[in-house]
Amino acid sequence: MRAFVTALLLATATPAIAADMPKNVIVMIADGAGHNTLAATRFWTGRPLTMDTGPWVRASMVTYGLRMQRKVPEGGDPYAQDPDAVYDPAKAWDTRPVKGMAEKGSTYPALFAGYQWHRRIAPDSANTMSAMMTGVRTFDGAIDVDGAEKPVRSVAEAAKAAGKMTGSLSSVPFNHATPAAGGGAHNPDRDDYHGLAREMFAGSLDVIGGGGNPDYDQDGKPITDEHAEIRFKFIPPELWAELKAPTSRWNLVETAGDIRDLADGKATSAKPLAMIAAVNPTLQAQRSYPANVARGTADPGAVPLTPGMVKLDEMAIAALKHVGTDPDGFFMMIEGGAVDWAMHANDFPRMIEEYMAFDDAVRAVVAWVDSPESAASWDDTLLIVTADHDHLLYGPKLDEPFQRVTNNGAGKLPGYSWAWNSHSNQLVPFFARGKGAELLKAEADQIDEYTDKEGRKFGYGRYLTQPEMGAFLMKTQGK
Repeated sequence: MRAFVTALLLATATPAIAADMPKNVIVMIADGAGHNTLAATRFWTGRPLTMDTGPWVRASMVTYGLRMQRKVPEGGDPYAQDPDAVYDPAKAWDTRPVKGMAEKGSTYPALFAGYQWHRRIAPDSANTMSAMMTGVRTFDGAIDVDGAEKPVRSVAEAAKAAGKMTGSLSSVPFNHATPAAGGGAHNPDRDDYHGLAREMFAGSLDVIGGGGNPDYDQDGKPITDEHAEIRFKFIPPELWAELKAPTSRWNLVETAGDIRDLADGKATSAKPLAMIAAVNPTLQAQRSYPANVARGTADPGAVPLTPGMVKLDEMAIAALKHVGTDPDGFFMMIEGGAVDWAMHANDFPRMIEEYMAFDDAVRAVVAWVDSPESAASWDDTLLIVTADHDHLLYGPKLDEPFQRVTNNGAGKLPGYSWAWNSHSNQLVPFFARGKGAELLKAEADQIDEYTDKEGRKFGYGRYLTQPEMGAFLMKTQGK
């Protein structure tokens, strides 16, 4: 599909921003990480996550999209909300047993009516991240466009119009759904990777980072004919050649050593920063298993990490030091995208690995804001940590509806079961800290609670919506 050409024009005037709003905004997304993902990571490590202690605002967030269909039926309203997708605790926590399989040919049993509802109307990373970045709910597969495929202004674009530096990076390909939406791209098709790459590099971002490097395989080795089909899946050959040319307007950095130099403040450049890590597609989640180890059977860390590979926390600090040079402030999106990749594979141990790496990045960002040497402080910076959507991950007892993962002690895999190999419509954890966090907390004014006919209580308490988060972030940029 041809690249989708945005019709948006950035404002030329810098808007006035309210005094109670932050100058700097950092949004960190753990793709696919629901409440059970976080609990499993806590249980395995035996310690709290970064967001569990300190002055964080804590709530949940709802993730449903506008509709599942990518195209509007003939004569239909492109802005009509699918009523079945709207979050309803009675549907989400429906414990009525359902016989048979989840769908024809599936290996997953149906189990409960709530599970079936989650499977049927689960959103994706494109429409969920777009809602968080624009304040506008859209359809499955859409990047920063509305229900009629019209471009919608994003936080990254509004920040740039306000005279700030902007960036987007991930542990998965730099133009996957979440970083593309976070970077202000516009496309009705999340799979148009070449179109998204061209738009992101032709736009006004100051940092683009992630995997998807066409010169390396999933283990960080020079790519061979065996993996030729993925080489230029994410970036067109001519754009890659342009980025590598000495005359490129981008400072292309690939090796872990060079990225660490940036994180340590040892190297600078006035050019926009492209950190395309020497791996394709993800930093660690897709690394090879030994021939005698089946996916999902090795404990977290049992298969050694790819030697010398850059880590998400190092990329995050390198990016923040770059955008932090702007006295007017910045907007930065950082994604732990491979949590979702591991969950799609039902690879529970690697899911924990990936969330641990994401939490390391959160901890590094907090330490950077805390540092008196950084360009940010909690008096002028808002940090949000959340997810775009959840997966159907539960505890080990299949006959117990919505059982949480169970704690078997630090260093032992928690008890778990997979009810699906894709997304759900469940609420996700939401954390915020710093300037504006208390104002954002006020958006969490809905309550998730449900009691079934047997008197069992379910729910995650107070929650906000993704468009409410997006609208708030637009306000931080004077919009």
